[in-house]
Amino acid sequence: MLSFLETPGDIKRFLEIMRVFLKYGWKSSKELKKMKGKFPFLNKLEKTQEIGEEISGPVKLKRIFEELGPTFIKFGQMLSTRPDLIKEEYIIELKKLQDEAPAFSYEETEKIIKTEFGKNIKTIFKHFEKEPVAAASIGQVYLATLHNGRQVAVKVQRPNILHIIQEDLRIMAFIAELVEKNIKETQYYNPTNIAEEFGETIIKELNYRREATNAEHFGINFKNDPDVTIPKVYWDYTTLKVITLERVKGRKISKFFNNKKKALKKSIADNFINCFFKQIFSYGFFQADPHPANVFVYIHKNKPIISLIDFGMVGRLMEDTRDNFAAMLVLMSEKNVKGLTKQLKAMGLIDRLDDEKKFMLDLAEIMDYFYDISYEKIDFTGFGNAMIRTMVKHKVKIPQEYLLFLRGMSVAQNTVEILDPSVDLMAKAEPYIRKIMEEKMKPGYLIRTFKDNYFEFDRLIKRLPESLINIFKKLEEEDIKVSIEAKNIDDLSKSLTKSSNTVSISLIVAALILGSGMLLFTNITTALGNTSELGAVGFVVAMVIGLLVVMRALRA
Repeated sequence: MLSFLETPGDIKRFLEIMRVFLKYGWKSSKELKKMKGKFPFLNKLEKTQEIGEEISGPVKLKRIFEELGPTFIKFGQMLSTRPDLIKEEYIIELKKLQDEAPAFSYEETEKIIKTEFGKNIKTIFKHFEKEPVAAASIGQVYLATLHNGRQVAVKVQRPNILHIIQEDLRIMAFIAELVEKNIKETQYYNPTNIAEEFGETIIKELNYRREATNAEHFGINFKNDPDVTIPKVYWDYTTLKVITLERVKGRKISKFFNNKKKALKKSIADNFINCFFKQIFSYGFFQADPHPANVFVYIHKNKPIISLIDFGMVGRLMEDTRDNFAAMLVLMSEKNVKGLTKQLKAMGLIDRLDDEKKFMLDLAEIMDYFYDISYEKIDFTGFGNAMIRTMVKHKVKIPQEYLLFLRGMSVAQNTVEILDPSVDLMAKAEPYIRKIMEEKMKPGYLIRTFKDNYFEFDRLIKRLPESLINIFKKLEEEDIKVSIEAKNIDDLSKSLTKSSNTVSISLIVAALILGSGMLLFTNITTALGNTSELGAVGFVVAMVIGLLVVMRALRA
């Protein structure tokens, strides 16, 4: 990555960032004068306003990010979901960062639309309101009507925002590299990697075509869901910098927070949290920032319907990751510390623990704290943050998708608890987790797992004979002598015979699995029946024999 020193204009922006940090970072002007004496280039900064000591560190950081603009506001929002990086008091304050900005002019909007489509705004739209209904750091939204009468919402990207963000990202990367090289304590957190991941995330948000594709993905997932609607994408009116979606009905979910109808609020909370859990556990594709401004509610025949908007930030869970999360929640709810530790190892998150016993004690303490209270009072976000802090303490890897899930869960939980303080989130999640566990026990899941690992099995079977031959050759070449002293040579002989029989049966089972797997991919009619059906039968037979071998081994 290029240093910001090599890019024109970056020095000015760097000095502006320094000015803002100095403005909030010094307790007295005397300290600042001393620093300017040591570092003359600080004299080029504008006059630094002295900030009183009564402002706490978290509040200062929040104000710094607000003053520095869109890139840093987004960065602060990201940090508010990273308890592995910052303390709880900073998380609480940074969560208050609002992605709002002054609106840019209608004239600039007209220019952007003309540049993107090559046509005047009046040619494209029958009606286009001049005042935006929302203005954020990256873009702002207008209500409009197409010539066919369809009512739409049009999001237009801010002028020159890509250049501004790229400039800030270069400076962030430079600072992160300096910190990582000069402060050894930060190397575990990998600041350069954090800056890189953040850069990739925010650049993706600037691609409105990608957001439109995400919206279509959500639309397919919730196509037949009567409780959720996803706005249609109008691709003819969508580019990299302009996205046009169907105008959703209803009002923002926050408009119902003070509604006096408790039954209605409870129904809205139920529909919303079910919508979120479906995204996580059913589809593995979820809105990572479901804050109240991105969720609308439409009341149809006294029944609330949830509408989602803004699909710039999404999370994805692969099937195995989703299944692992479900298993973790089950183990957590059962307070199974040993099982959870094994699960984390199986997920590849734990490589080596310096003190496994202490790690398990820390997990037990977290579970005792959160699960000794009634289920409806469980703080999922607090639990997740405590888990992350424990994992960081013991140097356990934390997958990015887990952090996105925690971010989404945190925002969703806050919204639901405002609407219905008595909500039982564990009970809401339980049907989805149970369904995943049941699916894993079905033959279809085992067959699908075998298909996914077919080539691994194929390589294993092909390499096994060669590997065994190599071992015997090695024994012959090295002329290895083995002396055995046994009180009962007959027992040893029987034990070796059983072991060799088990190995032989295992090889037969492996061959049967491989052959059955190959038949599963064919569809030929024979005298014995369809080959795919024969493959399924062979696969089941192999499973039964394999289970018997395992049971025999366990008894031995």
